[in-house]
Amino acid sequence: MIYGYASIGDIYDVALRMRERDYEEIVCTTHAQNRHELADYLARTWSQSPATYVFGNKEDGGICCLVLNPMRPGVWNLGLFATDKLESIGKSLTKHIIKDIIPILDKAQAHRVEAQSIVGYEEVHNWLRFFGLKKESVLSKYGRNGEDFINFAWIREVDGHAKWKPGKIVIED
Repeated sequence: MIYGYASIGDIYDVALRMRERDYEEIVCTTHAQNRHELADYLARTWSQSPATYVFGNKEDGGICCLVLNPMRPGVWNLGLFATDKLESIGKSLTKHIIKDIIPILDKAQAHRVEAQSIVGYEEVHNWLRFFGLKKESVLSKYGRNGEDFINFAWIREVDGHAKWKPGKIVIED
């Protein structure tokens, strides 16, 4: 797997080729009317975040983009979209998130990390739960066509350093 900070071009390229289910989930939370408009929107907005990454391989180039967006001090939003080739880097991506992304959030003193996902996208929901985010609420009629979303969140409850343990993020002294 290859990875690094995503350029505006990286984001646009992966967004244009994203999985159909990712497209359906994301487009309904924007004004975009097609893949090109959505890719342009995501490239412009995600490139403004200080922590947007592209992951891929030599054969396929960029396969997924991940953003950690600081919403306000201590509160971060997590987003990801990927192409149909995600499975080819899935294990490496998961290891990278455990070894590098969680420590970045810990160093930034995140006390809340959240992600929103459309109801019914169990593949994503299971992945979020694997990293320790829990279903917090249903966002009724969150999408422009009335789609319901689920808000997942990890909340730091005590002081200490965040470490990943299977299925959860724990705080250790």
